[in-house]
Amino acid sequence: MAEAAFSEDGKYYSLITQDGRLRIWDTETNVLKQEYTPDLHLTSPPSCLQWISVNSNTSPTKGVRRKSFSGNETQCIALGTASGKILIYSVSQAQIETVLTDKGNAIHSRVQSLDWHRKYGLFSCTSDSHVWEWDLESSCVRNKYNIHVYSKNKQGNKISAIRIVPHNQKTAAKFLISSSWQIRLWRLNDSEATLVKCLGHNAAPRALLTIATVNNSSWLIEGSQTERLLSFWDVTITEENLPQENSEESTPCKKQRKKSLTSSTVPVPTYNFVLEDAPRIIDVELKVENGATRLSLAAATRSGVVHYYGHLLNGASPKPVKPSVTIQVTTEDAQPLPLQCVQLPKTGDLLIGYCSGPAIVFEKVIPDLKTKTQVLIRGDKSKEDKNEVVAKENDQITYVEPMGGVSRKRGSVGGKVEVTMESRLSNLSLDVKSRSKTAVNQNLTKLLIQGLHSRDKNLILTVLQRNDPAVAHNTISCLPVDYIPALLEQLTDMATRKTSQCSSVCTWLCSVLQCHSASLLATSPHHSEHLTRLLAIFTQRRSNLCQLLSLKGRLDLTSCRRLAPEGDSHTLLQYEDSSSDEELPPEGYESDSRQSWEDGDTD
Repeated sequence: MAEAAFSEDGKYYSLITQDGRLRIWDTETNVLKQEYTPDLHLTSPPSCLQWISVNSNTSPTKGVRRKSFSGNETQCIALGTASGKILIYSVSQAQIETVLTDKGNAIHSRVQSLDWHRKYGLFSCTSDSHVWEWDLESSCVRNKYNIHVYSKNKQGNKISAIRIVPHNQKTAAKFLISSSWQIRLWRLNDSEATLVKCLGHNAAPRALLTIATVNNSSWLIEGSQTERLLSFWDVTITEENLPQENSEESTPCKKQRKKSLTSSTVPVPTYNFVLEDAPRIIDVELKVENGATRLSLAAATRSGVVHYYGHLLNGASPKPVKPSVTIQVTTEDAQPLPLQCVQLPKTGDLLIGYCSGPAIVFEKVIPDLKTKTQVLIRGDKSKEDKNEVVAKENDQITYVEPMGGVSRKRGSVGGKVEVTMESRLSNLSLDVKSRSKTAVNQNLTKLLIQGLHSRDKNLILTVLQRNDPAVAHNTISCLPVDYIPALLEQLTDMATRKTSQCSSVCTWLCSVLQCHSASLLATSPHHSEHLTRLLAIFTQRRSNLCQLLSLKGRLDLTSCRRLAPEGDSHTLLQYEDSSSDEELPPEGYESDSRQSWEDGDTD
């Protein structure tokens, strides 16, 4: 499962892909803002991420990696890798600012989890059950803690996630939650980790932990990949959890730890929240309203839905809590759009992100608590696209450029218009040779987008009838991915028509396969119908090619055997015999029998 997280203000959403790339989306504009590929991302890919705030220089030196942070506070992403290093990626600079590693004792274990708190700093946990406390100013290790617990279940004893527990007690100790085959609370003090208590069972290889605080109370929400429950625990740090003064504390030995695990009773969670499927990402918020604490919990599941819970904390309840509303997103033809992430902003609504083709679309939704299931219908016709023309009450029309361009306004009918629509369209359809390639390609792309959006055959044919591979490649390379299905539909229709249009279809289809092959492979079910029809059309046309060539050859031979004019007639072939033209006279024939009779008479 790829790691993902929202920034603290909810403006950005970061994700580690399966091939080890870091992608950052802008949730306000639905644009993939940055994509970073770390070095050795195939052999040592990032394993986890955490949004942090660091102090960086206002004027960095280009090309030089900084070793420390000082100055203004900026947003960064800490990336834990499989080799044990932590990369600090600056979102504003779009590059790695520094690399955290223990120079004295090299870390070779995989970084399992990261957590950061503004008061306590950055913590990381490796696969060998060690917690590392980092000093971001000096880029070195401040403390190292061993939280390994000896047990027979060696595979389930690996730490999969950690979370810092904030507190208001007067102590220098820090408290940490770790998740393995049990959820444990640790006290970190003077480079030593002391087990405070065990919370519950969790045998999943990877867990989801979230900490929520209100006033002086701290609550833990825990979920796993193997359970369809979210457990709600009270992890408030009290005076009983503080290190004892006037007494020496040492790390418990193997027998003491075994005894503490067997003798201690496992507490019961305060609440359990029921899910439809295993959770993918969770977020929680606590507010005090009229003296009561209200819980708002949102969870996105692997099945592609979001559960929202609104509950008042009025005592423990053994009965599982059902979701207040379940949110789903589908298209107009009832095809589900799986929800990938969710966050609870401070405004009271939900920020959800769902897959629409190869892209992720973010949207703010107000939960409808009057119904148990809230279905959002999204598609090309129902959602407000950036390329739509929005009519306002004062009859003014706003033209919005694709891909986050600058909006332009035109006055109402009778108002002053700088350039007419006829002049704009004629400017878009100018000859390629009379203008620079970049401007013409951009104009053709905009003209094609407008034609596909309005389904205007004239505009579409104006662009697609240009049988020039260079123009087609440059135009398709600037075309947004959302318009590829509509373009394939138009190319399929043109392929069934006359030969000149079919030739242009081949040119434009080659450009589509070259520029958007990754998108076609990633979303093959959405484009398989058009590609199958195009393949069938081209196969049928090719099957008739041999017969047409044979017929054309015979017609050419037949047309060449035409009669020549009478005045120009001449002998093509003359044959001469070697024998004389005069006939010889016939010679008499005398038989031998007559002569023999005459000789007989003489005798």
